[in-house]
Amino acid sequence: MKWTWTLIALGLALPAASIYTLDAREIAVVTQFGAPVATVTEPGLHLRAPWPLHAVQRFERRARLLNIEPTELLTRDKKNLVVEAFVLWRVQDPQRFLEAVGDAATAEARLSDLVTSRIAAGLGRRDFDALLSTERGEAALLPESVLAEVGPISAERLGIEVQDIRVTHLGLPLQNEQSIYDRMRAERKRIANAYRSEGEEQAITIRARADREAAELTSAAERQAANILAKAEGEAAAIYAEAYAEDPGFYRYLRTLDGYRALLGEGDVLVLDSEDGLFGELR
Repeated sequence: MKWTWTLIALGLALPAASIYTLDAREIAVVTQFGAPVATVTEPGLHLRAPWPLHAVQRFERRARLLNIEPTELLTRDKKNLVVEAFVLWRVQDPQRFLEAVGDAATAEARLSDLVTSRIAAGLGRRDFDALLSTERGEAALLPESVLAEVGPISAERLGIEVQDIRVTHLGLPLQNEQSIYDRMRAERKRIANAYRSEGEEQAITIRARADREAAELTSAAERQAANILAKAEGEAAAIYAEAYAEDPGFYRYLRTLDGYRALLGEGDVLVLDSEDGLFGELR
């Protein structure tokens, strides 16, 4: 009886062990004693021989993002650059992937080395100034040949489809940044000093022209004022002469009063000799 129940349990367990489920986000390789025998890409229920005859190796079907660590590279003119990039990849051939790398961590290490070497070769054919020019976009920054070269190699050797490669950062090594910034500041200072010197020269020219024009206007105004004053004094002298001719005594009297107004203010006291001519008009 005991052996009967054991055989019944084995009969039920063997079919259950032969059925496995594949998720829509997965692809799998069925192995026989470690050697691949079948690739499964359709999700759902599938049959296999019980373990240990058959085993199922599952891999992520979806695309993965690999961030490549900052790497220092050389340009064609032997300048150092630090490059950071990312790679979008997925498992394309699970059987080749299993045979070549076995897992995602090993695959990303191999893929990182491959992409870095191709980026280094591509940027090594470009000059430093051309790479850091602000007139170029990202497409011009990373040579198109990098993706074209990496794609077939990764598919053939690793069973990986590389969907995209992009540069996320392109900069200078830390030990070079300070000297570069110092040269940039010195260049900007030289340009600023040139502009400042040119502005001061123009300001001196403008001030000299303004002073000359002001002096000319002042001189012209003084000449005109002198002419007007001379003409007015001539006319006044003519009027005085005419008034004196008509009545000299009255003219002298008026001029004496003008003299009093000029000499005396309100509350002033004037002491005169009785024989003084000015005193005579006050009698």
